[in-house]
Amino acid sequence: MSNFIVPYPGEDLLELGKRCGAVYVCPKVGSQRKGPLVVYAGKDAKGRNLVGDIYFNFRRIEVHPKAVEAFAEAAYQKLCDQDLLDSFDTICGIPQGGRTFGQMLALVAGKRFAYADKKPKPTEVGKKQEYSWDLSQFDFEQGERVAIAEDVYNNFQNTDNTLAEIAVTGVNIVLLVGAFNRSPIYDTTYKGLPVIASIREAYLEYEQDDPAVVADIEAGRLELEVKKNWARLCATMEQ
Repeated sequence: MSNFIVPYPGEDLLELGKRCGAVYVCPKVGSQRKGPLVVYAGKDAKGRNLVGDIYFNFRRIEVHPKAVEAFAEAAYQKLCDQDLLDSFDTICGIPQGGRTFGQMLALVAGKRFAYADKKPKPTEVGKKQEYSWDLSQFDFEQGERVAIAEDVYNNFQNTDNTLAEIAVTGVNIVLLVGAFNRSPIYDTTYKGLPVIASIREAYLEYEQDDPAVVADIEAGRLELEVKKNWARLCATMEQ
């Protein structure tokens, strides 16, 4: 039976994530990769997914509610520190991890909670699956102040679509909050919206024809279904 993970007092959240088995770092010998690259949400000019060496899989944290609570409490503290707690009324979680994280944050922060249903979009073979969001099961007041909750903000390429789909409900989106923001570009704001993350750590990402990754991709060292093949992926770190 798997262990139930509880955060240590004052434990660093990234270390907590590693204890939960949520962090993949491509193994290397010198500069040579010994494991696969991973695909990120976001695409290059040719429509190919961006790739990188590090992946933060919040699904592995979701099974440990006390760990989720630690991430929510960290975000809550940052919201308080920046006087943003009273700027929104409702948290809207984006599945799947953003729903789990957002609901815990709503509990900690004393906010209303809603979530989007996840509907697959037609996706070309060899590309990361994309989704649209359906909020028809929830009622919102016109102008209701909403914070959008995601598990991981990668590069914000999909954020515009998310904001547009949620805005049709008539809400006023005022803030973005997440468990992890790994964007190499957007730190504390995105298009005027405050961005709050429990962990803020930028990771490099590459286009697939970048000299830093092209040889590995040509050699087949690219994982397209990261969460589905998580155990196999992480096993490469132990070889």
